[in-house]
Amino acid sequence: MTKLMDLLKIKYPIIQAGMAGGITTADLVSTVAEQGGLGTIGAGYMDDKTLKHIIKEVKEQTNQPFAVNLFAADLAAQSDEIFATQKHLNQIRQELGMDHGKSQVIVTDHLEAKIDVIIEENIPIVSTAFGVLPTSIIKKLKDKNIIVIGMATNVSEGEQLVQAGYDAIVAQGTEAGGHRGTFDIRKYPEGCNIELLSLVRQFLTKFSVPIIAAGGIYARSQVKALQEMGVSAVQIGTRFLLAKEAGTNKAYRKALIQATSEDTVITKVFSGRPARAIQNEMIQQINQWRTPIQPFPIQNALTKDIRTYAKEQENSNYQSLWAGIGVGKLKKEETVSEIITDLFPDKEKSK
Repeated sequence: MTKLMDLLKIKYPIIQAGMAGGITTADLVSTVAEQGGLGTIGAGYMDDKTLKHIIKEVKEQTNQPFAVNLFAADLAAQSDEIFATQKHLNQIRQELGMDHGKSQVIVTDHLEAKIDVIIEENIPIVSTAFGVLPTSIIKKLKDKNIIVIGMATNVSEGEQLVQAGYDAIVAQGTEAGGHRGTFDIRKYPEGCNIELLSLVRQFLTKFSVPIIAAGGIYARSQVKALQEMGVSAVQIGTRFLLAKEAGTNKAYRKALIQATSEDTVITKVFSGRPARAIQNEMIQQINQWRTPIQPFPIQNALTKDIRTYAKEQENSNYQSLWAGIGVGKLKKEETVSEIITDLFPDKEKSK
């Protein structure tokens, strides 16, 4: 545990998950860093200019280290074979009073440009999801002594990350909210669904690099039990969604507080990749389609305008309400300081 904490230069073994989509505000990331954890910018969908802007905002608020989370998968894609999908989505748009969707979708990948920003800005830590970064990029990062952390949902994925030179591995259980890091969704259409404790045991036995546990973690007792098993840190997402510093909108926060642990499902309706979310009207409607869901990231691009509009209208029925299975235990908003103090009681004593 101390090895990883020394490597990351953090006081407490907690990593705020790199949740993409506007959740990881500069305020959230910097406050986690100031409170002794590792704050993470969720930059998966960002372009390089947006990433540079938020990095500068975080740096204005803290001089502590923080990470940037990226998608290792190539996001570049385009399609005009979306008529049937848009026909269904247009019914939702019409219901919400929106314009119809376009007949073509183009998604641009900004990975190389974001790597350049990370190097220029001297970011000390990069974490990744959805695979292994290309060898050339790993070399670029390593040449600048940047620590690389990868998410894995089974032993084979962990082996690929270790062989590629990653410094630490996140064991991401099926309990995790949002997108898990499963590499091959053709092989695992619903994501690789191994429970966290089983996955942690496998990783601790198999790998010598530090192991970070993620998936459904929200309580001090869980953190303590995982530490006793031998994990070097925990990575938490859902509880930080209710942090006052997070970019979570009001309707989303209300849905999180009202949800029970049985309310989450694994779905592809929002992005084309399996992800755990709170069941809502959009999931139910799209699940009734006979038309296949488009692959990631095409589906993600197609539904983005609906999800964005729903956020603006504070309508939780048509947002992607990502949440882990521990959501049912979360019943209030808290500050980052309150969250970390609750998980690590010695934090209060050390003041």
